[in-house]
Amino acid sequence: MKIIKWFELELRSLYVRRMLSYETQQRNSVKREKQRQRENRLHTVYYFHEVNDPYSHLCAQILKPLTDNYEIDLIPLIVGKPPKSSTPEAEMRIKHSTKDAAMIAPYYNLQFHPLTSEIDNQSIEVAQSILVNCDQSKFIKTAIRVGEALWSKNSDELHSMNDSKNHMKNNHLSSVIKKNNLTRKKMGHYFGGVFAYEGECYWGIDRLPHLERRLTEVGAKKENKGLVVMPRKSSVANKKQWPQLYLDILWSARSPYSYLAMKPLAQLREKYNVDLRYQIILPMVMRGMKINPEKGLYIIKDCMRIADENNIPFGNIIDPLGGAVERCYSMFDYARKNNKEEQYLHAFAKAVWAEGKHGYLTSTLKAIINQIDLDWEEAKIELDSTNWTIETEENRETLFKLGKWGPPTMTLSNSEGENLITVWGQDRIWLIEETIKLMQVSNN
Repeated sequence: MKIIKWFELELRSLYVRRMLSYETQQRNSVKREKQRQRENRLHTVYYFHEVNDPYSHLCAQILKPLTDNYEIDLIPLIVGKPPKSSTPEAEMRIKHSTKDAAMIAPYYNLQFHPLTSEIDNQSIEVAQSILVNCDQSKFIKTAIRVGEALWSKNSDELHSMNDSKNHMKNNHLSSVIKKNNLTRKKMGHYFGGVFAYEGECYWGIDRLPHLERRLTEVGAKKENKGLVVMPRKSSVANKKQWPQLYLDILWSARSPYSYLAMKPLAQLREKYNVDLRYQIILPMVMRGMKINPEKGLYIIKDCMRIADENNIPFGNIIDPLGGAVERCYSMFDYARKNNKEEQYLHAFAKAVWAEGKHGYLTSTLKAIINQIDLDWEEAKIELDSTNWTIETEENRETLFKLGKWGPPTMTLSNSEGENLITVWGQDRIWLIEETIKLMQVSNN
């Protein structure tokens, strides 16, 4: 049985490794660009807008500077809610994304002041009808106006835009949304606030810098200026001793984003006297959640971009789902008792996400223990124990109490145990840093 599993994982790894390789990515980009030139097409960027998605509202405000700075043909398409297989905790997700979008908006000089995190279906349909019927030349202004009305619960403003010219019967509207949803799926995504350009997707304002760099490479930039979409970060006022801070990290061995977060988190610790406290949780799939193929494929490609940008080894992957995660977790407490929990988790994650190692093999785990200068004879006593299951269940409960459902979720606290900020995803490590800087300003 282990031989069969080994071959399955090896074949999958070979496919993913080839798909993610720099040579494959470059070859695909060059091929796409040559085809575009042969067909005499403009640089066409598709934008998928979900009216009740907070990130879509932020993206709508970026569309004008994006079109002002790049020679692109922007095609906006109104889409419906994501499929259930990509949103295992839909209610929690909308609350999280509303709060998250509100936190990051000021750093991008964007406006988002939601009075609610849930928008009723009637208002959603009215908003969709307005934008589906909207003249493309007026889409940007209209999308922003519609979003402002929705999030401020201004139904009068919303209905004033839905005149007889914009009104659309429900069955026709549903047909248009369904068609756009299929286009989104075909292009490789599942959420709103997504840009698609020549075979690659970019979700939200966090990934727009990647799109900007690609547009610059193919000569679509109008002027030699910096990136349009970058958060405005504050500087450090002085270099005095920082107060002791703690960062609790809910971390999963099967989450590539958890692995990619470890390098910038270590850098954060060195800069600001932050004690990193890693806490293990079961992967979402091992907690009964399902992930559709589009999401799985997008995540791997997205992680490759992040890894390249931050010079982190990635791409030679052997999926650790199941036994590999369990065996890894069985020795976590041993590593923690020896103050090596971070090194242990990083070594395991690097092995399965970057070095093509089978995480369930005893030989792999032994090599990891030796690599971090621990005693294998002591460690193997804990191998395949199940004591870790109590801890992961407690951490799952903590995760849900924080209003999150996936790793890495990070909570910054002070020496008094006060929760200063909780964020989800390696994309928000910069926001943790900004919170630390604000503490310094307020203490001066």
